[in-house]
Amino acid sequence: MRATGFAAVCTALVLLSGCSAEEKPAAPPLADAAQLASAAGAGTQKARSSKIALETTAEDGRKVVVTSSGLYEGPNSKFSMVAEIAGEKRDLIFADGVLYYHLSDAQVQEHKTGKEWVKITADGKDALSAANGKLMTDVVEAMDPTRTADRISKTGKVTKAEQGGLNGAAATHYVLDLGGAPAEVWLDADQRPVRVTLGKATIKYDSWASDVVIIAPPPEAVGDSR
Repeated sequence: MRATGFAAVCTALVLLSGCSAEEKPAAPPLADAAQLASAAGAGTQKARSSKIALETTAEDGRKVVVTSSGLYEGPNSKFSMVAEIAGEKRDLIFADGVLYYHLSDAQVQEHKTGKEWVKITADGKDALSAANGKLMTDVVEAMDPTRTADRISKTGKVTKAEQGGLNGAAATHYVLDLGGAPAEVWLDADQRPVRVTLGKATIKYDSWASDVVIIAPPPEAVGDSR
């Protein structure tokens, strides 16, 4: 009876605290950037997918908010995004190394192609690429944790590392110098990114290992952006 009573008390305390009895503790901090990059990369590859929220400010002062699903396959990573740039929302897909931009009805008429999607590039000379190509290419790079891990392994230096919490869950917090550029990374107990700050960008990850399917628009739906 005493054992049963003790178990009941423990269960009640867990329920009242809103915490899981099986919650993992924060991972021990890693002092070496290469080890950090390896751990974050392995955690990302094991989960393979997540939801993402990014906020940043473009060079021209425009506020950028992106909500996305990400499928992480190294150089073949894919993203399905809704980008709100200065209050205007657009759908984008990054797949097979190509960034696709979904045109509004007015833009479809303007381009006179009857196509709903166009490709945009960082160095494109067409109007859409000039306005958003570099910005969205930078956003894709910032969102991809596999690229962040690669950057940490090549230029990163850990200046601070500590166990703690983030949003009520255990996390390990790292402050880094990426070749003169400051960055912060929070990893969960499974060594997956929870939050990353890179310059003006803040990226949040959740719903790891969720079902994500991302397919590029069919060729017949893609027009010329020029």
